[in-house]
Amino acid sequence: MSWDKEKALKPQDKADWKRVARTVAPRRYFKGKGSAKPLPTREDFANMLRIGPVESATAKAIPKTLEVNNDKKTRRGRVEIDAKIDLHDMTQAEAQPALVKAVMRAAKHNKKCLLVVTGKGQRLDGVLRRNFPNWINDPSLRPLIATYAQAHIKHGGSGAWYVFLKR
Repeated sequence: MSWDKEKALKPQDKADWKRVARTVAPRRYFKGKGSAKPLPTREDFANMLRIGPVESATAKAIPKTLEVNNDKKTRRGRVEIDAKIDLHDMTQAEAQPALVKAVMRAAKHNKKCLLVVTGKGQRLDGVLRRNFPNWINDPSLRPLIATYAQAHIKHGGSGAWYVFLKR
């Protein structure tokens, strides 16, 4: 790049610049109370990827498939709901016992289908929605449940489940 002599600083401009430059101090960088956390190692990162819902230690899980006729009814939202439980606004500690109690009560009264509303959660995957399959596979509930399926959109869609009970 060539220097244009017409745009060169005049003596007055040079004097002004020197006066301003004397008032400026180099910027200081202060360290916080503690240094930043070290970056995770490869091993730490690999362990981060393996985090997932805790699977219950059960011998055989409840089949998630329905009979052909029931499957059609479920997909079309033509399921007769005999009982309903809403787990919205409950913590995990409150929701799991409430679910167990509702399933046992429905089985005791010979209900066929229980609608369980877990909600979708604030993020993509809500805690109650994510843990529902593990809770429903609990050994105390397994003898009572035939199967379960995600609810039709008119019954709550991905934020609700049908639980089909054995008779």
